Amino acid sequence: MKRKIYLRILLGIIAFVLLVTLLTKVVIEPWIRGKIQSAFNGKSGDYLIKIEKAHVLFFQSGIELKSITLLSKLGNKAQSSLAGEIESVNIKGIHLLKALFRKDIDIREVDIFNCKLTGKFAIPKKAKPVDLSPLNIKVEKLFFYKLTVDVKSTTTAQTYWVKNCVLKLFEINIEKQDTLLPHSFGDLDFEATELKTVTPDSLYTILAHGINYSATSKILTASKFIVNPNYDEYKFTSRNKFQTNRVKANLSGITFHDFPAAEYIKSGSIKSSYIEIGDLQLQVFKDKRKEFKHLNRPTFQDMIYNYPGAVNIDTIRILNGNIVYTEHAEKAIEKGSISFNKINAHIYKITNDTVYKTKKAYLELNVNALLMGKSKVDISLKARIFDNQNTFAVHGTISGMEASELNPILEKIASISISSGKINALNFNFLANNTKATGNMKLLYHKLNFAVMNKQTGDTTAFKERVKSLIANIVVIESNPMPGKAVRPGIIEFERDPERYVFGYLFRSILSGIKTSITKNPKK
Repeated sequence: MKRKIYLRILLGIIAFVLLVTLLTKVVIEPWIRGKIQSAFNGKSGDYLIKIEKAHVLFFQSGIELKSITLLSKLGNKAQSSLAGEIESVNIKGIHLLKALFRKDIDIREVDIFNCKLTGKFAIPKKAKPVDLSPLNIKVEKLFFYKLTVDVKSTTTAQTYWVKNCVLKLFEINIEKQDTLLPHSFGDLDFEATELKTVTPDSLYTILAHGINYSATSKILTASKFIVNPNYDEYKFTSRNKFQTNRVKANLSGITFHDFPAAEYIKSGSIKSSYIEIGDLQLQVFKDKRKEFKHLNRPTFQDMIYNYPGAVNIDTIRILNGNIVYTEHAEKAIEKGSISFNKINAHIYKITNDTVYKTKKAYLELNVNALLMGKSKVDISLKARIFDNQNTFAVHGTISGMEASELNPILEKIASISISSGKINALNFNFLANNTKATGNMKLLYHKLNFAVMNKQTGDTTAFKERVKSLIANIVVIESNPMPGKAVRPGIIEFERDPERYVFGYLFRSILSGIKTSITKNPKK
């Protein structure tokens, strides 16, 4: 008798399970699938979502959606054509009581696998908040596994490309009638094989390879960061009315320590205790035959202070680098270059924290390199943070070199060719601020001789150029010190041109000291 009772109970349980399973497969899961599709398709005016399968996960109190596709509706007025594919979405830990009685969506975890978004759409100039749900939404964890994005703008050349991305968002909390904004999540982990974007004007492609960020360690790493112009030097500058710098950069071995990535996304704040760049390769080209745009440029201090977010970087270190600056002078027939090689640099205390308006602190730069791959250069810069006049002190030394090593830049830019002479040593010190640079220089050299070149042909032997060379070598003192004479000091004195950035200010200040060191009458 008992066996029959147990058997009936067992059969009843089996029948109930089968009935629930049947109802789930035949009624509940199709209803859920249809409900989700209707909710999205009814609200979205431009796109349709299609879900192939939906499974109820009883033991995990969740839902699994499989083979999800996103398609643009026909006749889309925005002329967008986005397409999306998701292999599966696992929603785990749904709080049913809150959903039924309080109309709140509370989920423990959402896992999205193999998500791919491609196509074109009108990328707005300013990002607009995305309306979500009339319900309160809380998701403890939202994970994207293998996310790929390849989208292009329909109105500009801008593109976005994300390859093999893993994105983990934590503590997502969107209140009723709220919108999807950066402040909606707490923190994130992130890694991707490659990120790429083309700027709206098509001038640059910007790439990052091997990116990894952990919210636990707050360390961001990237194997490479590349800024690549999409046009060669002269085609690039021809697309601009005014003089502009064409920049090509390749940075590798990049590490940000104590970097709160979520804070950067939410407010634009840049904070780090230590940033290291293993290698920096930078090439800058300017065509000075183009029209100059007369516009006041901010000092480097004001650029930091005026940044819209908080900036607080303790140290930046560049382990190795090469910088090449190339310029095509206004009347020159060819471009000329100057290079700094084997660069090693430290930058300390980059901040716009207003506490330093009353608390004394200094931004410092220390760099050493090889000028034209030959002569050792050491430069230090020190600036009081929030100084009213943006004052900074510069000290520098350059070791001995053959003066003719400077011909690659002098011949093309200044139409001067150094035929003989040696620079024994150069050191300088000066103070500069918003209006003027003043200081001292000691330039030791001997037997300096040069020839003036024809700007169109490069010839130094024509009668006119010979006369100019003769006069120039009379004006220029061939050695410092002259035999039996004391060392002539150089005087640095230069009024800041507010239309130039700091590098031009530094160069022209140093040049003023060189002029007083080598000429009999510097004013002429």
